[in-house]
Amino acid sequence: MSEENMVEQEALVLVGRKPTAVYLARTIMLLASKGEAKIMARGKFIIKAITVAVRAMKASDCDCEVSIDEELIRAGGRDLLVPRIEIALVKRSTAQAT
Repeated sequence: MSEENMVEQEALVLVGRKPTAVYLARTIMLLASKGEAKIMARGKFIIKAITVAVRAMKASDCDCEVSIDEELIRAGGRDLLVPRIEIALVKRSTAQAT
């Protein structure tokens, strides 16, 4: 695995069943240490991912880029299209913020 892929994976927050505060803390830590974070969620967890992104944006000065798509998942012999969202947060430099 290349170093670039490792850095990208380290800055990834996969939203699922845990409380929102867990994902929010991880996102804010990534923004503080790396200056960027990518929040990903599928299906019913999309709302939680959006909540995490909005709260992280309020807590730190950052820009947001949203990507939406569908994934084909085979479950129980059926093909299901499951919605997916990726929210990329990048901390603004202090020169741009002033």
